[in-house]
Amino acid sequence: MSLRGGAVMDKQHFIHDQPISPKLEAFAPGKIGELCESDGGGQKRIMFIETSGEKCLRPRQACAIESAARTNPDMTVYVYMAKEMPPGRPEMDRGEGLERHCETMEILESFTNVYIIRDSLPKHLVDTPLEPLYFNGNMKNSQYALQHISDALRVALLYKHGGIYLDLDVVVLRSLRCLRNTAGHTFILGESSIENGFMAFDRGHKLLKFFMRWMQRSYKPNERSVIGPNGFSRAFQMLCNHPSRVISDLAFDFKCHDNVNVRLHNKTAFHPITYFEQNRFYAENFDENELDTFNQSYSVHVYGSGHGAHVPETSLFAFMANQFCPSTYNLHLQGVYDF
Repeated sequence: MSLRGGAVMDKQHFIHDQPISPKLEAFAPGKIGELCESDGGGQKRIMFIETSGEKCLRPRQACAIESAARTNPDMTVYVYMAKEMPPGRPEMDRGEGLERHCETMEILESFTNVYIIRDSLPKHLVDTPLEPLYFNGNMKNSQYALQHISDALRVALLYKHGGIYLDLDVVVLRSLRCLRNTAGHTFILGESSIENGFMAFDRGHKLLKFFMRWMQRSYKPNERSVIGPNGFSRAFQMLCNHPSRVISDLAFDFKCHDNVNVRLHNKTAFHPITYFEQNRFYAENFDENELDTFNQSYSVHVYGSGHGAHVPETSLFAFMANQFCPSTYNLHLQGVYDF
Protein backbone atom coordinates (compact mmCIF):
# COMPACT_ATOMS: atom_id res chain seq x y z
CA MET A 1 0.00 0.00 0.00
CA SER A 2 1.42 3.41 -0.96
CA LEU A 3 1.12 6.70 0.84
CA ARG A 4 -0.13 8.41 -2.31
CA GLY A 5 -1.19 6.69 -5.51
CA GLY A 6 1.50 5.56 -7.93
CA ALA A 7 4.53 3.30 -8.00
CA VAL A 8 5.34 1.81 -4.62
CA MET A 9 8.89 1.34 -3.39
CA ASP A 10 9.30 -2.24 -2.22
CA LYS A 11 12.03 -4.22 -0.54
CA GLN A 12 13.57 -5.87 -3.58
CA HIS A 13 14.03 -2.54 -5.35
CA PHE A 14 16.72 -1.24 -3.09
CA ILE A 15 18.05 -4.21 -1.16
CA HIS A 16 18.70 -6.53 -4.09
CA ASP A 17 20.20 -5.87 -7.51
CA GLN A 18 16.90 -5.43 -9.28
CA PRO A 19 16.06 -2.72 -11.84
CA ILE A 20 14.61 0.42 -10.36
CA SER A 21 12.79 3.36 -11.89
CA PRO A 22 14.78 6.34 -13.25
CA LYS A 23 13.45 8.58 -10.46
CA LEU A 24 14.61 6.20 -7.75
CA GLU A 25 17.96 5.59 -9.40
CA ALA A 26 18.60 9.33 -9.72
CA PHE A 27 17.96 9.94 -6.03
CA ALA A 28 21.59 9.41 -4.99
CA PRO A 29 24.79 11.43 -4.45
CA GLY A 30 26.16 12.73 -7.72
CA LYS A 31 22.91 12.03 -9.57
CA ILE A 32 20.27 13.97 -7.68
CA GLY A 33 21.08 17.35 -9.26
CA GLU A 34 22.72 20.20 -7.41
CA LEU A 35 21.23 23.44 -6.09
CA CYS A 36 24.70 24.99 -5.67
CA GLU A 37 26.01 26.10 -9.06
CA SER A 38 29.10 27.67 -7.50
CA ASP A 39 30.57 27.98 -4.05
CA GLY A 40 29.28 31.57 -3.75
CA GLY A 41 32.01 32.33 -1.23
CA GLY A 42 30.42 29.72 0.99
CA GLN A 43 31.87 27.47 3.64
CA LYS A 44 34.32 24.58 3.38
CA ARG A 45 33.76 23.23 6.87
CA ILE A 46 30.89 21.08 8.19
CA MET A 47 30.57 20.29 11.88
CA PHE A 48 28.59 17.89 14.04
CA ILE A 49 28.56 17.79 17.86
CA GLU A 50 27.99 14.70 20.03
CA THR A 51 27.84 15.58 23.73
CA SER A 52 27.02 12.25 25.42
CA GLY A 53 30.61 11.34 26.31
CA GLU A 54 30.16 7.89 24.74
CA LYS A 55 32.99 6.45 22.64
CA CYS A 56 30.88 5.38 19.68
CA LEU A 57 27.88 6.59 17.69
CA ARG A 58 24.44 5.28 16.98
CA PRO A 59 24.02 4.08 13.38
CA ARG A 60 21.53 6.82 12.53
CA GLN A 61 24.02 9.44 13.80
CA ALA A 62 26.74 7.90 11.67
CA CYS A 63 24.35 8.02 8.72
CA ALA A 64 24.07 11.80 9.04
CA ILE A 65 27.85 12.22 9.00
CA GLU A 66 28.38 9.74 6.15
CA SER A 67 25.74 11.50 4.04
CA ALA A 68 27.49 14.85 4.57
CA ALA A 69 30.87 13.37 3.66
CA ARG A 70 29.56 11.67 0.50
CA THR A 71 27.62 14.65 -0.83
CA ASN A 72 30.37 17.15 0.03
CA PRO A 73 33.69 15.48 -0.81
CA ASP A 74 35.26 18.92 -1.30
CA MET A 75 34.45 19.96 2.28
CA THR A 76 35.96 18.89 5.59
CA VAL A 77 33.62 17.27 8.11
CA TYR A 78 34.51 17.69 11.80
CA VAL A 79 32.78 15.55 14.41
CA TYR A 80 33.25 16.95 17.93
CA MET A 81 32.75 14.21 20.52
CA ALA A 82 32.81 14.89 24.27
CA LYS A 83 35.46 12.99 26.21
CA GLU A 84 33.44 13.00 29.40
CA MET A 85 29.81 12.59 30.40
CA PRO A 86 28.20 16.04 30.61
CA PRO A 87 25.97 17.24 33.42
CA GLY A 88 22.22 17.18 32.95
CA ARG A 89 19.70 14.55 31.93
CA PRO A 90 20.12 12.54 28.71
CA GLU A 91 17.16 11.83 26.46
CA MET A 92 15.29 8.78 27.76
CA ASP A 93 14.38 7.25 24.41
CA ARG A 94 13.45 3.60 23.98
CA GLY A 95 13.13 1.58 20.83
CA GLU A 96 15.25 0.62 17.84
CA GLY A 97 18.50 2.09 16.51
CA LEU A 98 19.54 3.61 19.85
CA GLU A 99 22.46 1.33 20.72
CA ARG A 100 25.97 2.57 20.02
CA HIS A 101 28.31 0.50 17.87
CA CYS A 102 32.00 1.11 17.32
CA GLU A 103 31.75 -0.19 13.75
CA THR A 104 30.21 3.20 13.00
CA MET A 105 33.52 4.86 13.92
CA GLU A 106 35.45 2.59 11.57
CA ILE A 107 33.12 3.59 8.73
CA LEU A 108 33.55 7.30 9.36
CA GLU A 109 37.31 7.08 9.80
CA SER A 110 37.53 5.52 6.33
CA PHE A 111 36.45 8.85 4.78
CA THR A 112 39.42 11.10 4.07
CA ASN A 113 37.37 14.26 4.64
CA VAL A 114 36.01 13.24 8.09
CA TYR A 115 37.88 14.12 11.28
CA ILE A 116 36.78 12.85 14.70
CA ILE A 117 37.77 15.28 17.48
CA ARG A 118 37.47 13.89 21.01
CA ASP A 119 37.70 16.84 23.32
CA SER A 120 36.57 18.56 26.47
CA LEU A 121 33.83 20.43 24.66
CA PRO A 122 33.08 23.23 27.18
CA LYS A 123 36.55 24.66 26.57
CA HIS A 124 35.23 25.92 23.22
CA LEU A 125 33.03 28.36 25.15
CA VAL A 126 36.13 30.12 26.49
CA ASP A 127 36.67 33.64 25.06
CA THR A 128 33.01 33.96 24.09
CA PRO A 129 30.11 35.63 25.92
CA LEU A 130 29.07 32.10 26.96
CA GLU A 131 32.17 31.40 29.04
CA PRO A 132 30.77 32.77 32.35
CA LEU A 133 27.37 31.22 31.68
CA TYR A 134 28.91 27.76 31.82
CA PHE A 135 31.91 28.06 34.10
CA ASN A 136 30.11 30.10 36.77
CA GLY A 137 27.72 27.21 37.23
CA ASN A 138 24.35 28.37 35.87
CA MET A 139 24.38 26.07 32.86
CA LYS A 140 26.28 23.20 34.51
CA ASN A 141 23.68 23.00 37.26
CA SER A 142 20.65 22.89 34.97
CA GLN A 143 18.70 19.66 34.58
CA TYR A 144 18.87 20.46 30.85
CA ALA A 145 22.63 21.04 30.89
CA LEU A 146 23.26 18.42 28.21
CA GLN A 147 20.84 20.06 25.77
CA HIS A 148 21.92 23.60 26.67
CA ILE A 149 25.62 22.79 26.23
CA SER A 150 24.86 21.46 22.75
CA ASP A 151 22.88 24.59 21.87
CA ALA A 152 25.67 26.85 23.15
CA LEU A 153 28.57 24.92 21.59
CA ARG A 154 27.23 25.02 18.05
CA VAL A 155 27.00 28.81 18.16
CA ALA A 156 30.41 29.25 19.82
CA LEU A 157 32.16 26.94 17.34
CA LEU A 158 30.55 28.66 14.36
CA TYR A 159 31.52 32.05 15.76
CA LYS A 160 35.13 30.99 16.30
CA HIS A 161 35.70 29.01 13.10
CA GLY A 162 32.87 29.63 10.64
CA GLY A 163 31.26 26.80 8.73
CA ILE A 164 28.06 24.80 8.63
CA TYR A 165 26.56 23.18 11.71
CA LEU A 166 24.28 20.16 11.31
CA ASP A 167 22.30 18.14 13.83
CA LEU A 168 23.00 14.40 13.99
CA ASP A 169 19.47 13.56 12.83
CA VAL A 170 19.72 14.73 9.24
CA VAL A 171 20.34 13.19 5.85
CA VAL A 172 22.36 15.48 3.58
CA LEU A 173 21.21 15.24 -0.03
CA ARG A 174 23.34 17.74 -1.91
CA SER A 175 26.39 19.96 -1.86
CA LEU A 176 26.22 22.67 0.80
CA ARG A 177 29.17 24.68 -0.50
CA CYS A 178 27.14 27.70 -1.67
CA LEU A 179 25.38 28.25 1.66
CA ARG A 180 26.58 31.26 3.59
CA ASN A 181 25.16 33.25 6.51
CA THR A 182 21.90 31.40 6.43
CA ALA A 183 19.49 29.32 8.48
CA GLY A 184 16.11 27.70 7.99
CA HIS A 185 12.75 29.28 8.75
CA THR A 186 9.65 27.31 9.60
CA PHE A 187 6.34 27.65 11.42
CA ILE A 188 5.55 25.47 14.44
CA LEU A 189 1.95 25.59 15.66
CA GLY A 190 1.55 28.95 13.99
CA GLU A 191 4.69 30.42 15.56
CA SER A 192 7.54 31.71 13.42
CA SER A 193 10.73 29.80 14.19
CA ILE A 194 14.35 29.99 13.05
CA GLU A 195 15.75 26.48 13.44
CA ASN A 196 19.21 25.95 14.92
CA GLY A 197 19.69 22.42 13.55
CA PHE A 198 21.18 23.79 10.32
CA MET A 199 23.21 27.00 10.44
CA ALA A 200 25.84 28.30 8.01
CA PHE A 201 27.78 31.38 9.09
CA ASP A 202 31.07 33.12 8.54
CA ARG A 203 33.58 33.26 11.34
CA GLY A 204 32.80 36.15 13.70
CA HIS A 205 29.34 36.81 12.25
CA LYS A 206 27.59 39.54 14.22
CA LEU A 207 24.30 37.64 14.54
CA LEU A 208 26.11 34.84 16.37
CA LYS A 209 27.76 37.31 18.73
CA PHE A 210 24.43 39.04 19.34
CA PHE A 211 22.79 35.66 20.01
CA MET A 212 25.49 34.67 22.53
CA ARG A 213 25.06 37.97 24.36
CA TRP A 214 21.30 37.41 24.34
CA MET A 215 21.84 33.91 25.81
CA GLN A 216 23.96 35.38 28.60
CA ARG A 217 21.22 37.85 29.54
CA SER A 218 18.17 35.65 29.00
CA TYR A 219 19.28 32.18 30.08
CA LYS A 220 16.74 30.27 32.18
CA PRO A 221 18.15 26.95 33.41
CA ASN A 222 14.74 25.33 33.84
CA GLU A 223 13.55 25.92 30.26
CA ARG A 224 14.72 23.25 27.85
CA SER A 225 14.64 25.25 24.59
CA VAL A 226 15.49 28.68 25.99
CA ILE A 227 18.75 28.95 24.01
CA GLY A 228 17.68 26.59 21.23
CA PRO A 229 15.34 27.48 18.36
CA ASN A 230 13.21 29.69 20.63
CA GLY A 231 16.21 31.77 21.65
CA PHE A 232 17.67 31.91 18.14
CA SER A 233 14.32 33.06 16.78
CA ARG A 234 14.06 35.77 19.43
CA ALA A 235 17.59 37.05 18.87
CA PHE A 236 17.05 37.11 15.11
CA GLN A 237 13.77 38.95 15.52
CA MET A 238 15.43 41.58 17.69
CA LEU A 239 18.41 42.15 15.39
CA CYS A 240 16.63 41.85 12.07
CA ASN A 241 13.05 43.01 12.76
CA HIS A 242 11.93 39.65 11.42
CA PRO A 243 8.19 39.64 10.70
CA SER A 244 6.15 36.69 11.87
CA ARG A 245 5.14 35.55 8.42
CA VAL A 246 5.70 32.67 6.03
CA ILE A 247 8.67 33.08 3.71
CA SER A 248 7.08 32.17 0.39
CA ASP A 249 10.24 32.52 -1.71
CA LEU A 250 12.84 29.78 -1.49
CA ALA A 251 15.08 32.27 0.30
CA PHE A 252 14.78 35.84 1.57
CA ASP A 253 17.65 38.22 2.35
CA PHE A 254 17.41 40.34 5.48
CA LYS A 255 19.34 43.56 6.02
CA CYS A 256 19.62 43.81 9.79
CA HIS A 257 20.95 46.33 12.29
CA ASP A 258 24.69 47.02 12.37
CA ASN A 259 25.06 46.07 8.68
CA VAL A 260 24.30 42.41 9.36
CA ASN A 261 23.17 40.33 6.37
CA VAL A 262 21.29 37.06 6.87
CA ARG A 263 19.49 34.84 4.38
CA LEU A 264 16.59 32.73 5.60
CA HIS A 265 15.50 29.71 3.57
CA ASN A 266 11.93 28.50 3.76
CA LYS A 267 11.20 25.09 5.24
CA THR A 268 11.74 23.32 1.91
CA ALA A 269 15.52 23.77 2.12
CA PHE A 270 16.20 21.90 5.37
CA HIS A 271 12.84 20.75 6.79
CA PRO A 272 10.78 19.60 3.78
CA ILE A 273 8.89 17.13 5.98
CA THR A 274 7.74 18.87 9.12
CA TYR A 275 7.96 17.57 12.68
CA PHE A 276 4.23 16.83 12.66
CA GLU A 277 4.51 14.81 9.43
CA GLN A 278 7.50 12.69 10.47
CA ASN A 279 5.55 9.42 10.26
CA ARG A 280 6.13 9.72 6.51
CA PHE A 281 9.72 8.58 7.13
CA TYR A 282 8.60 5.27 8.69
CA ALA A 283 5.56 4.18 6.68
CA GLU A 284 5.87 0.55 5.52
CA ASN A 285 6.02 1.48 1.83
CA PHE A 286 6.34 4.79 0.06
CA ASP A 287 5.32 6.18 -3.29
CA GLU A 288 8.31 7.21 -5.40
CA ASN A 289 6.55 10.53 -6.03
CA GLU A 290 7.31 11.30 -2.38
CA LEU A 291 10.83 12.14 -3.62
CA ASP A 292 9.44 15.22 -5.38
CA THR A 293 9.16 16.73 -1.89
CA PHE A 294 12.96 17.12 -1.89
CA ASN A 295 13.50 18.82 -5.26
CA GLN A 296 14.63 22.05 -3.56
CA SER A 297 16.11 20.51 -0.39
CA TYR A 298 19.74 20.53 0.66
CA SER A 299 19.09 18.18 3.57
CA VAL A 300 16.27 16.45 5.40
CA HIS A 301 15.72 16.69 9.16
CA VAL A 302 14.51 13.38 10.60
CA TYR A 303 13.77 14.81 14.08
CA GLY A 304 15.75 12.65 16.44
CA SER A 305 15.79 9.94 13.78
CA GLY A 306 12.50 8.79 15.21
CA HIS A 307 13.69 8.54 18.83
CA GLY A 308 13.70 4.76 18.48
CA ALA A 309 10.98 4.45 15.85
CA HIS A 310 11.08 1.26 13.76
CA VAL A 311 12.51 1.79 10.26
CA PRO A 312 10.93 -0.74 7.87
CA GLU A 313 13.29 -1.78 5.08
CA THR A 314 10.76 -0.51 2.55
CA SER A 315 10.30 2.89 4.22
CA LEU A 316 11.38 6.31 2.97
CA PHE A 317 14.02 6.65 5.69
CA ALA A 318 15.51 3.25 4.83
CA PHE A 319 15.64 4.16 1.13
CA MET A 320 17.37 7.47 1.89
CA ALA A 321 19.86 5.70 4.16
CA ASN A 322 20.58 3.09 1.51
CA GLN A 323 21.30 5.83 -1.02
CA PHE A 324 23.13 8.44 1.07
CA CYS A 325 24.82 6.46 3.87
CA PRO A 326 25.17 3.01 2.27
CA SER A 327 28.19 1.93 4.33
CA THR A 328 26.33 2.54 7.57
CA TYR A 329 23.09 1.03 6.34
CA ASN A 330 24.68 -2.04 4.75
CA LEU A 331 26.00 -3.20 8.12
CA HIS A 332 22.40 -3.20 9.30
CA LEU A 333 21.39 -5.31 6.31
CA GLN A 334 24.23 -7.70 7.12
CA GLY A 335 22.93 -8.07 10.69
CA VAL A 336 25.87 -6.35 12.37
CA TYR A 337 23.55 -3.94 14.18
CA ASP A 338 20.01 -2.56 14.05
CA PHE A 339 19.57 0.71 12.20
